Amino acid sequence: MKTHLYFFLSSFLYLLIAACTSTKPLADGASANVEFTILQINDVYEIAPLENGKAGGLARVATVKKDLMQENPNTIATLSGDFLSPSLYANLKLPDGERIAGQQMVETLNAMGLDYATFGNHEFDLKTADLLQKRIHQSTFEYTVCNASRADGGQIRPFVQNINGQERAIPEYIIREFSNAQGGKIKVGIMGVVLPFNQQPYVHYEPVTEQFQKTYQKLEPQVDVVIAMTHLNEVEDIALAEAVPGVLIFLGGHDHAHMSHYVENTVITKADANAKTVYIHRVTYNPLSKMASVRTSLKYIDDSIKDDLSTQLVVEKWQNNLYNIMRESGYQPDEVLMTTQEPLEGKEADIRSRPTNYGQLSVAAMEAAWPGADVYLLNSGSIRVDDDISGAITQFDVLRTFPFGGGICQMALPGNVLQMVLEIGLVQNRGEGGYFQIKNVEKRNGQWLLKGEAIAVSKKYNVVLPVFVAEGNEANLGLLKDFPKDDKDNLNSQGKSLKNDIRDIVMAYMRQLN
Repeated sequence: MKTHLYFFLSSFLYLLIAACTSTKPLADGASANVEFTILQINDVYEIAPLENGKAGGLARVATVKKDLMQENPNTIATLSGDFLSPSLYANLKLPDGERIAGQQMVETLNAMGLDYATFGNHEFDLKTADLLQKRIHQSTFEYTVCNASRADGGQIRPFVQNINGQERAIPEYIIREFSNAQGGKIKVGIMGVVLPFNQQPYVHYEPVTEQFQKTYQKLEPQVDVVIAMTHLNEVEDIALAEAVPGVLIFLGGHDHAHMSHYVENTVITKADANAKTVYIHRVTYNPLSKMASVRTSLKYIDDSIKDDLSTQLVVEKWQNNLYNIMRESGYQPDEVLMTTQEPLEGKEADIRSRPTNYGQLSVAAMEAAWPGADVYLLNSGSIRVDDDISGAITQFDVLRTFPFGGGICQMALPGNVLQMVLEIGLVQNRGEGGYFQIKNVEKRNGQWLLKGEAIAVSKKYNVVLPVFVAEGNEANLGLLKDFPKDDKDNLNSQGKSLKNDIRDIVMAYMRQLN
C-alpha cells in the first residue's frame, strides 16, 4: 500500500493515501467517490456530563452521531478502549448481588449507537472472565482485538460475543462495506489492539507490534482502506505506526488529553477522556486512483449540544437508581463531609502533572490514618473524578473520586530505591496515572529532600502508599513488588476503627476538617 502525505490546514488534517493494490475491474458507476465518516471517542468512564454539566455526556455524543448520519449515512462511531471500568458504579452491586461493573456504560453506549470498540486495559479490571463475557454479550456494538485472548480453564481461546443471536469469536479485524449513490462500494478494514498493562490471569496477550503486523498483512489484501482502534500510549502509537506503515488512521486511546500526530502517512488521534471532545474523520475514497483523503476535526462536547432523548433516558435511569444502590452497599451518599469555597482540583490534566489541593488533601488523609511514616504518596490514577468539586463535599463526591477504592500499606525502602521511585513517580510518570501526589518530599537543585534534608542512600525510610502501587502494579514501578509491606485491615481515626480503604480514609479526614 503506497501512501502520500497531502497537506495540513488550520485544525484540519488532510491525508492522501493510496489504498490496496487491487486490480479488480470496476463496475458501472463504481468510479465515483465513496465517502464515510468516523466519530471517535476513547477512555470514557462517565455516562453523564462533568464540570457542572458543561463538558462531556454520552447523550450529547449521540446527538452528534445522529447529526453526522444526516450529513452522511455512512457514519460509524468507535471507542478505543477503557469504558467498563473504572467508575463510581464499578464496585456497587445490583439487587441480585452482581457488581454493576460497566453495565451502565454498556446500556448507554448501546443507546448512543456505538458501532465498534476494542478493549482497553481497564476492561480487564473486571475480576472474572465470565463477568467480562456477560458485559460483551450485553453489548449491541461489535468488538475487535488482535492481540488479547481469554486464558482460563487451561486453554487460550478468543473472547466471544453474541451477534444476531449467534455466538462468535471476537475477531482480529472487521470488514465494513460502504456504498455511494451510484452503487459503488468499498471495503474498510477495522482492527483493534491493546497494551498488555493489566496482567489478569484470565487474559493472554500477544506482542503488540508482531501481532498487529501479522493481522494487518492478512487484512490489507481484502480491503481498500485500513483503520485501527489502538489502546496504547502516545509513544507506542507512534512506534507502531512507524513499524507497520499503511494504516490510514490510528483511532487512539489510553492517553486522556486530545492530541494528533502523523507518522508518514498515518494520522494518529486521541480525544479527551470522558467524551469532553470527540474526533470526527471524514474520509473520501476514489476507486479509480485508489486514494483516500481524510479531513479530521476535533469537536468539543459541551452544553451547546442537546441531549439525545433515548440515550438520556438510559443515563437518567442509572442516575436515579444510583443513590439507592449506594445505600444498599452501606454508604450514605448525602452526608456532607466538609464545605469548601475553593474547588478541589481533580481534573486529570491537573492532578497527573502537578500537586493539587485535592491530591494534597488525600495524602494528608493517609498521614492522619497512618501517622509516623517518612513519606506519603498516592498515584494520581487513583483519583478518577476528572472534575473540580466545591461547596458541600459529600460521600457521593468521594466515592466518584475514588472508584477503585483499595487499602494503603507501609514499606521500608532504602534511600537509593526511594530516590528511584520518586524519580519515576514525579518525573517519568508525569502526565500519567502513575504520577505521585506526595507529602514530605521535594526535589531542589537536582536533589531529593525529605523534610529539608537530603535522602541518604543507605538509610531506610518508611513510605505509606496504596497497596496497588506497593504490589508493583503501577506503570514503571514493578520494582516495588520485591519489597515486603506492612498491611492492615483497619486503621484508626480519632480513636475509632477505620476501614483501610482510601475512600473511608479521605471521608474520615474530611469530617475532621469540617
